[in-house]
Amino acid sequence: MLSAMSLIITVTVVLAITVFSVRRGREKAAEHAATGELQSPLHWTGNALVLLLFILTFSIMIINRYGNHIPSVLWIAVLADAVALIFIRRALKRRFG
Repeated sequence: MLSAMSLIITVTVVLAITVFSVRRGREKAAEHAATGELQSPLHWTGNALVLLLFILTFSIMIINRYGNHIPSVLWIAVLADAVALIFIRRALKRRFG
């Protein structure tokens, strides 16, 4: 009985966070569209780097799950991607305030 109740609470919290995020995301998207930021190559580069970071992180997670050695090249790629994201974020803040 306790596990069913915790499942219901967890699903409710996740749905509430999702609804809040979608509302906030729509407002932010409208603001970015008005300033022209959504068409900026810096914006698209930042999104691509975030996607690459997710891919690298999940690759490391899957490799680690099976107990294999994680190549150091993956760690270097994650570090380089994180540093590039910091610079892209700074450039976007400087350009669009």
